[in-house]
Amino acid sequence: MREEIKALQNERNQIHKDIYNNIIPKRMPVSLAISRRMLAEYAGQDVVDVQYKFDTLTDVALEVGKRLYSDTLITGGVASIGRPPAYYSLLGSKSFVMGQSGFVQHPEVSGMNEDEYPELIKDPYAFLLEKVFPRLYKSINLQEPLKMLLDFQRAKLSLEDEGKRGMSLPMSLMEEFGYYNGAPAGCTTMSIAPCDFLADQLRSFSGLSLDIRRHREEVKEACEAVLPLLFYWSLPKNPDPQGFVNTPLHMPTYMREKDFAEVWFPSYLKMYRMYAALGIRGACFCEHDWMRYLDYLQELPAGFVLTFEYGDPKTIKDKVGKKHIIKGLYPINLVKTGTKQQVIDKAKELLDIMLPGGGYIFAFDKSPLSLRDINFENLCALSEFLRDYAVYPDAGEPYGGKINEEGYVFNVNEIPPIQSKYLLNWDLFKKQYPYTPDYQKAVFESYDKQMFDHIMWLMV
Repeated sequence: MREEIKALQNERNQIHKDIYNNIIPKRMPVSLAISRRMLAEYAGQDVVDVQYKFDTLTDVALEVGKRLYSDTLITGGVASIGRPPAYYSLLGSKSFVMGQSGFVQHPEVSGMNEDEYPELIKDPYAFLLEKVFPRLYKSINLQEPLKMLLDFQRAKLSLEDEGKRGMSLPMSLMEEFGYYNGAPAGCTTMSIAPCDFLADQLRSFSGLSLDIRRHREEVKEACEAVLPLLFYWSLPKNPDPQGFVNTPLHMPTYMREKDFAEVWFPSYLKMYRMYAALGIRGACFCEHDWMRYLDYLQELPAGFVLTFEYGDPKTIKDKVGKKHIIKGLYPINLVKTGTKQQVIDKAKELLDIMLPGGGYIFAFDKSPLSLRDINFENLCALSEFLRDYAVYPDAGEPYGGKINEEGYVFNVNEIPPIQSKYLLNWDLFKKQYPYTPDYQKAVFESYDKQMFDHIMWLMV
């Protein structure tokens, strides 16, 4: 790597390390990214065809990287782009389906019936495998076990292959531009709020909304029942302040506050207090307008990364800015419709509110999906303005709330280990195969965890 690029990368690594260790950095990191679809549009390539060969976008990504300033990768690996269509097609997915436009969409689906809460609560993992999985994925046909086995393995091989091929692009970008290295391996994961999990794949949004009124206590029990699945699935292997467990928050802004407070929030709050007890930072995307819930967000463990879609910046800064890191709030639509000066003026207005005292990272209210959503020249001008303007006069000073400054202690009774007939039981396995050496226990359990992780990914 060239000397000047290496020096820039060192600076980028340091400002990220500072901001996630409660130190005001030299300047605010600039993190702007565009999707693989947008790269294909920029290059005039077929947006559907590209979904099956991401590795063909390297040249156009390098060209865009010369024009668009960012301290972080302008586009990521396959794991960061959402839902590879080959994988879901091979499984016959009803939950994630690519349309003619090339977008993989999530139609409203229901993998669980209204009267099945007792089964879910009794053994959540078994219920997902036996009931939900076959309903949401046509290839998981329990009546044709051999075909099911082959289809599942084909899909898994497809995902592994795309992951390998897709890494060439970000590696080329890192080498050329010296972007931030990213958080240490194994410290960043994603999850989903327990109540949102019930809505997204099991009962559907409309179904769960009715259940909260008709089966309120069962919904609350179900949130507690699925909490261990989500907690241990997303538990980072290597916690670090630069990493976090991130959740998109779907339902709350469409709920009555009473329902949010009594049904949705308790399991989510418990989840993140126990993460904090283990030194793990929380993060979430507050979809829609969360202004009426700011007091609840203040209850979350210190150092949470809160990305807002809408809301009043000053009120948000005053309410949660002393305890949490704030992202978002810049209207992406202005990048499309405004003049270059209007785009820059709006950014200055937002930064003048959010920068003082530290703890803000620029982000749009929503991610652009297509080149039609932005004016690319405006985006490039905005990126350079952010780099040059968002410089701190008080760099090096402490700011904000530190991870687990509240002193939470992990309690296994709060979130007990997952129990299921479908998880490996080493003692029973050892009885059946007594000559298996004891050192294989960790190896076999790691296989079991990988399989569990794979199933859970398909359920979210």
